[in-house]
Amino acid sequence: MKNKLIVCTKEDKPKELIPLTSNNIKDSKNWQEIAKVGSWDGHRAGKFSLSIATFEMIIKNFKDSDSKDIVCDYEHQTLSGDIAEASGWCNDLKVDGDSLYAKVEWLPEAKEQIKAKKYKYLSPVLDPHTIDQISGEDIGWSLHSIALTNKPFFAELKEVKVNKNSNHNKEENIMDEKEFQKLQDDLKAALDKIKTLEDENTKLKGEQVDAKLATAVAAKKISPEQVDSLKAFGATDPDGLDKLLEASKAQSHPFENDTTLLAASQNQSGGNGDIDVLALGGITDEK
Repeated sequence: MKNKLIVCTKEDKPKELIPLTSNNIKDSKNWQEIAKVGSWDGHRAGKFSLSIATFEMIIKNFKDSDSKDIVCDYEHQTLSGDIAEASGWCNDLKVDGDSLYAKVEWLPEAKEQIKAKKYKYLSPVLDPHTIDQISGEDIGWSLHSIALTNKPFFAELKEVKVNKNSNHNKEENIMDEKEFQKLQDDLKAALDKIKTLEDENTKLKGEQVDAKLATAVAAKKISPEQVDSLKAFGATDPDGLDKLLEASKAQSHPFENDTTLLAASQNQSGGNGDIDVLALGGITDEK
């Protein structure tokens, strides 16, 4: 098959181009499977074989080429010499397992046609005897172009598909619906955990304040009637409560009734009815 391209579509018309058709998408980043390792005896242009070494040579020649984009067209129009619109552009190649993959950026029109199943397969054009334009030497296998087609040659491969979330400029950052939902679920679980920890921390602080006030009541530093107001104070200012209780002195006699407490609180607050917890604890502004 010297000096012949290998194109892969099933055509009745004789051609010097041998079509290889593939049709599988490898992952969500538009890596398309375009060929598999194997040998084929039934092609109209004769027998041919593809190996990992073949794929590695194709990749090397692609990377050594001045042109870093390989055209994807419709039905091999690039080979006809007529006007050939691009369906997309291949900008990278790789070997994975026993297959050759092309990373394709599909143009919007091609995406819609693939989604609508107007085109279902890929057909890469391979050149087994590529001639270097500068040296004129035969540098071996290369990928000439890729076509969308409905006449596959390789029955082993699946249909081509378009990643519904693909974006030409941000393919590497695409997140599918399942990944996005998982991220949302993880975020909700994290927020619920934070809320639980905050509730547990508030409860613990409340229990600590209750214990301190119970100890202060037992030591007769405060009266039982002062507990509620001091509890509210301790919830907002734990350090302030500690200082107040530390400065409070044990009462020489128990508080007789609420009237006595109210009178004491009014004296400390200037008669306005507000309890000055610092004054009740023996702390004043006088220096």
